[in-house]
Amino acid sequence: MNALPHLLLHGPPGTGKTSTILACAKQMYPEGQVRQYVLELNASDARGIDVVRECIKQFVSSRSMFSGSLGSKMPKLVILDEADNMTSVSQFALRRVIEQYSSNARFCLICNYSSKIIPALQSRCTKFRFAPLKDSEAKTRVEYVARCEGVRISEDGMSALLKTGEGDMRKVLNTLQSCAMSYPGQTVDAGVIHKVAGLPQPASIDRLETALCNLPVKECMEAVEDLRVKQGYSVTDLLHEIHDRMIRVDMPPRARNLLFRDLAEIEYRLASGCSEKTQGAALVGSFHEVREMMTTGK
Repeated sequence: MNALPHLLLHGPPGTGKTSTILACAKQMYPEGQVRQYVLELNASDARGIDVVRECIKQFVSSRSMFSGSLGSKMPKLVILDEADNMTSVSQFALRRVIEQYSSNARFCLICNYSSKIIPALQSRCTKFRFAPLKDSEAKTRVEYVARCEGVRISEDGMSALLKTGEGDMRKVLNTLQSCAMSYPGQTVDAGVIHKVAGLPQPASIDRLETALCNLPVKECMEAVEDLRVKQGYSVTDLLHEIHDRMIRVDMPPRARNLLFRDLAEIEYRLASGCSEKTQGAALVGSFHEVREMMTTGK
């Protein structure tokens, strides 16, 4: 434990950052005494400058109540989850606490974006980046959990679940649990995954893709409005699904570049608060522009 440096664990959500340091803490400290040695603060706790100066400082400055060589020599561990949400003032105060009490405690900062941690803190920590989980790794864990919980999941359901999770194991397991609770005793397939996750059904996207690539403007607008108004999906959801489909479609490079540029601009405008109806029309217009380019060769 004395050889453990201060740590900065960073990476996307659901990749095991908090679980890793908590597992390390359980290995390093005696069973039943972890709470005496570990202080964990997450996003639900107040972590302003007063907390850094009082709560954290008081914890790391006090000696363990346990006697013997362990109590006198074992450094404490402070875990600051979602540290990238701390203000710069709080981070500078934390830097000073780390400098003063390195002999008494080790600090583990956990964040999604290391760029939001001030350089003075980064330089005092050993950095570990947690990458999104590979599909093969997530699949192994899902199969284990499903087997233990008696949940049946089909191959297309597994593929849809992993795609929805995007390397976030927490999101994958939460979605699987929601599916099992919403449809007890039923095999979890792609349709169930999309319903629970609130995503458009593959058959609906098939019809939209066919319309955008082949039908006149009026029919394309009706297809978009049916999904947007009647079925309640956002244009952003439709963009993501259509983008994934278009990546696999064979088309000239110039047409592909134009389409993806237009899709990116539509998504940007949606994120800026523009009208969903107007951007749905822009989606239809971008496809017709690409179709005209491919037809005329211009």
